[in-house]
Amino acid sequence: MTSKNKIVTGLISAALLASALLVSCQAPHHDNEQNTDAGAAYDTAADALETSGKGASGDENPAAANDTVTENNGAAADENASGASTDKIEDSSAAISGKTGQPTAATEAAASGTTGEAVYLDYIDAWEEWHTMEVIPTVPKNIYDAEKFTADSGDPQWVTYSDPAYTVLQGIDIYEGTGEIDWQAVADGGYSFAFVRVGYRGYGQAGKLCEDYRAVENLRAAKNAGLKVGAYFFSQALNEEEAREEAETAVKVIEESGVELDLPLMYDPEIIKNDDGRANDITREQVSLNTKAFRETVESISDCTVDIYSNLPWEDQLFDAEILSDFDIWYADYEKIPQTPYHFTWWQYSNKGSVPGIAGDVDLDLWIVK
Repeated sequence: MTSKNKIVTGLISAALLASALLVSCQAPHHDNEQNTDAGAAYDTAADALETSGKGASGDENPAAANDTVTENNGAAADENASGASTDKIEDSSAAISGKTGQPTAATEAAASGTTGEAVYLDYIDAWEEWHTMEVIPTVPKNIYDAEKFTADSGDPQWVTYSDPAYTVLQGIDIYEGTGEIDWQAVADGGYSFAFVRVGYRGYGQAGKLCEDYRAVENLRAAKNAGLKVGAYFFSQALNEEEAREEAETAVKVIEESGVELDLPLMYDPEIIKNDDGRANDITREQVSLNTKAFRETVESISDCTVDIYSNLPWEDQLFDAEILSDFDIWYADYEKIPQTPYHFTWWQYSNKGSVPGIAGDVDLDLWIVK
């Protein structure tokens, strides 16, 4: 075993990091790059994933659907798209459990960053490929107990977190491709909150800015039905100026709705899988600058707060330690247990939900409130 140890586990949280098996190191990456929307994962153009970001639409024909898949829940190409959330992958708990080791003092110390040794985490992406990432010791850790993520007795498709120290709420995230929604039926079905896409930038080279044409309607109707409401913007910004333009567009739509958000406006920068996305080669440094520019602009012209939509590949390759530490996270992962070693507040755990009042698959989210 080398001086650099690796945690091989698909499970998350500081508790799981502390119980992971350390072995030799490898290289990292994930495609739900993956996963997406505020939160997260992949989608076809017309029902692109959102993963909070539920995908973006295309520049020329946003309403049209194509089969473009994003790395992270969501965007659609400029020419023909309309975004949604991450593609669901088959359960890999068997593979994960096969890699999980017993807790040791060494792993606990390494995970907490007190040994000075690098710590690595194996994870599986939406294409069922394994990757290895180095865990950043300074980023706040996932503190949830993996064994407390269980099926919810209220609905067999729901996941819940069974800990009396927390309040757990079920929610959804939607975009124009979701279609017409009976929001009262959604509320009566036990859903307490929703993230609504308010806009996107196409991922073709033109990078056209578009408002989600159902956003105003959805924000108002969700609020009137009694749900707590947040929003997200699917970003393809190449620089701070474009990020500021996206922020202004998002605020314009929210203000037009007249709705006061209960939840943050989520910034959802996307990498496009299997296509030539305009932001595919963006650097981690530029993503950090764009994220801060988006937040600064939103908070300077509105009362909205800004946080981020993410998934494990993005946490591995897109966001830096400062962003991961300074923002609350809407995390997308369709495994039975979230794999991230880092903190999160919302978990997008499925893009195949069946929700009263909505035709077709819907992203399902969990809000864990201390």
